[in-house]
Amino acid sequence: MGVFIGPNSGTNLTTNTASWVKIAKNTGGSTINNITIDDLPTANFRCLRLIGGVIPGNDQAYLNFYFRTDGSDEVDDKYSYGITINYPNDTVYASSRQNEGRMQISQNGGNVAGEGHRFDMLIQMSNGADTAQSVDLGNFCTWNAIRIDQSGNFRSMTGTGWYDKSAHPNGFKLQPGSGQFNDYNYILYGLLT
Repeated sequence: MGVFIGPNSGTNLTTNTASWVKIAKNTGGSTINNITIDDLPTANFRCLRLIGGVIPGNDQAYLNFYFRTDGSDEVDDKYSYGITINYPNDTVYASSRQNEGRMQISQNGGNVAGEGHRFDMLIQMSNGADTAQSVDLGNFCTWNAIRIDQSGNFRSMTGTGWYDKSAHPNGFKLQPGSGQFNDYNYILYGLLT
């Protein structure tokens, strides 16, 4: 089954005739420490889709993801994630971790124009209406990403991650492993329940 983006897509949350609705869009050329989205009405959305890109302030900065609950980062060592990284010479590298304090989305992006991280993420958060068992099935992400490093080298990445805690997040944060973001753009959609 494919994703349907109806004629009213990109309209405000109050439009209930579209499957996907635009929640936020931001483009900036100023320095920010992170991208934080809070106070999402998770009872209205089955999942979120975040599409965008960032250029970190520091060379070789990793891109990390955190779920957030009521304005606070979820940082318990309960994140598990895996990334498959494809190199242009048909080489494949994999990285996987368990019991971490964050979810790593992408590795060592460069910090000048044309470098950095690009991503297309599907984010599923458990909400307060979920039963106890279904709470344990939520709080995960899948993504495709592109990383261009400090030498202009391309890497294609596919990843999955899970937060193994019975939490009901209503936000998330993307943050570089060090430094800040010098440039960024993103759009966030929600799939109505």
